[in-house]
Amino acid sequence: MINNEYLLAREFTSRIGQPIMLLILVLSISLAICATLPRLRKYSQAAAFSLVLLMASGWLVLIAFHYKISTSLVLVDPTGQLPSGRFMIPVWIENEKFFFWTLVLGVLVLIGKRRPVAYQSVLTMILAGFGILTFFTSNPFSAPLAQFHADLTNYAGVLASSPAPMAKAQAFYAIWGKMVGYYNSAYMWIHPPMLFIAYSTFVLAFVGNIFMLKDRKQDYERLAYAWAKPGFILLTIGLLIGYPWAVAAWAGEPWWYDPKINITLMMWLLYSAYLHARLYIHRRGMWVTTAILGYLGFLGVVITYLTTYVIPGIHSVAG
Repeated sequence: MINNEYLLAREFTSRIGQPIMLLILVLSISLAICATLPRLRKYSQAAAFSLVLLMASGWLVLIAFHYKISTSLVLVDPTGQLPSGRFMIPVWIENEKFFFWTLVLGVLVLIGKRRPVAYQSVLTMILAGFGILTFFTSNPFSAPLAQFHADLTNYAGVLASSPAPMAKAQAFYAIWGKMVGYYNSAYMWIHPPMLFIAYSTFVLAFVGNIFMLKDRKQDYERLAYAWAKPGFILLTIGLLIGYPWAVAAWAGEPWWYDPKINITLMMWLLYSAYLHARLYIHRRGMWVTTAILGYLGFLGVVITYLTTYVIPGIHSVAG
């Protein structure tokens, strides 16, 4: 099942992607310096643009790798009961998730016009931090689709070493179920990117909330609201789309107790409270209350993402 075409594509992706990631690190550090030093701040936009352009090129390399997987790997049922299948894997799984989030954030940082200088400087510093974190914690090129490759290797090993038809059938149905219910699922193509785009807008809203409370200016409050509103809409739709996927994928399991699902719902409630509090922002004490709800909502974003790696559950890689 694992052919040389796939292996060569994986090796090529890593060989091309690693220098790109090194340049992303260098540009991210340069962007942080430009955003910090007033005399270099005029170069921040160019550095941010270069970083986003470089990440977009890395994204194209990942797309090419995923396309090669879909054309070079065929999953064949050793029992002959099911038709052959191909993997159609979206480009936002495993370590690619944070890379995608950083790329989307970079685009949003660039497209804004006539923003306050201080606000834009903080955004570029956050983007630089995301780039550095991507290099050190979520490099998608160091071992491209490591978990998928491990599953594939284990399955190929069973087919090659086990003479028992039952063992081969069990190994096939395990990887076939993951292909149908996860990798090739239509929900996987829609649900995660909507959430990561929402997370990116919440970053911009969070920075607006910081300056809203610090400088007490309406412009910052409007900026925070302008980005929180589409983020909340995307988050809501993403959660609604994820519900039928969860019902189908984890039928018979108590998936509603999953830590990430519950924390995500709390994050949704916090942003709902933030948007509702804004309706009364001119009342006594509501300016501070609204800003704090914005802080708590973004804290929910951070915890929701980290939950995948530190708390066991059906969404988790922690076991």
